[in-house]
Amino acid sequence: MTADSLRSASRSAARAQARARERAAARTAVLTVALPSVATLAVFAAAALGTTVIAPAPTTQARATGATGRADTPGSGPTVAAGEFNDRSAGQSADRANRSQSRDNLAERQQDAQQGLRHQQEAPEKAQEEQDRPRFVLPVAERGLSAGFGATSTHWRTRHTGIDFPVRRGTPVRAVTDGTVHVRWNPAYGYLAKVTAADGTQTWYCHLSTYRIRSGPVRAGDVIAYSGNSGNSTGPHLHFEVRPAGSGPVDPVPWLLERGLDPR
Repeated sequence: MTADSLRSASRSAARAQARARERAAARTAVLTVALPSVATLAVFAAAALGTTVIAPAPTTQARATGATGRADTPGSGPTVAAGEFNDRSAGQSADRANRSQSRDNLAERQQDAQQGLRHQQEAPEKAQEEQDRPRFVLPVAERGLSAGFGATSTHWRTRHTGIDFPVRRGTPVRAVTDGTVHVRWNPAYGYLAKVTAADGTQTWYCHLSTYRIRSGPVRAGDVIAYSGNSGNSTGPHLHFEVRPAGSGPVDPVPWLLERGLDPR
């Protein structure tokens, strides 16, 4: 075979191979476009036969986005129903109220315990104070008398029924005994305070300017009034009388001396 024959045969073989490749590429393109995939054919076939098809599990991306197609924001939690939220809030409020009530109860118990302890500590002191306090005192702090019991004068219709302390107006007047005080006005005695002791003895405080305690229990030494010049009086002083239970006025000097007090 000549050289020309060889070249001609080689060219013919090359063209044949090129046409074969072109036909193979055309068949591949037609199958890709026109024929459905195997998976698609399987779905169509199952639908036609009424068979349930199990969808493939969602990918991680699908699970993240959920049904709405939106991905959860970082830090977001599950949605809470309104009723569940209200129940939870009510429970939390009740817990806070219970804790607050418990703290209040504890504070009250602590306060009661402290008060009880103070009372226990103060009780002996008060008992000692009650034991040591005087049971009788002079009606005024200043001693000395300007008129005695039984004296006669044009100032009195009868004998003088008490003793007079020549003190200035506004001098504190003290209860001589424990008892109950009552006050009233009298034309002769002026503003008058009476203290009735437990045994019925009355002590009278007369010609007062004003009262400090108008009624109620008093103890010996309590200031009950202030001296003055009211009623039938010629000047500021305190007229003091002692009237035992069921008796008229007696001389206050011996009565006071018997109780360790000297008004002179």
